[in-house]
Amino acid sequence: MRNPVIDSVWEKIRHLEIGGSEAAQAKLVEVGNIAQAIRAAEGQEVANEILDYGLIETALLRCRQLQDYELNGLGYDELQIFYRYATTAMSRAQTVIDTHYSELGL
Repeated sequence: MRNPVIDSVWEKIRHLEIGGSEAAQAKLVEVGNIAQAIRAAEGQEVANEILDYGLIETALLRCRQLQDYELNGLGYDELQIFYRYATTAMSRAQTVIDTHYSELGL
């Protein structure tokens, strides 16, 4: 990837405060744009395979919801679970894109 998704902004997502919600929202948009670009170039099935059938976006959404206190009864531990899943899955997705779809320039 030209501009890695996992960067210093991404790292802020793991915090309940300190800009975590804004970081999660920004990365949610960025991952959505990547998904759209892959769908346009390679089709829905390829986008699904690379981006775990939308689960990366779902995990980022849950992070933002937790940071904005929209999910009653859930807190820091759940944030870490969603954050770590999203980070691991996005790292894998970046590797696949870099290795097999570098021509997309993502």
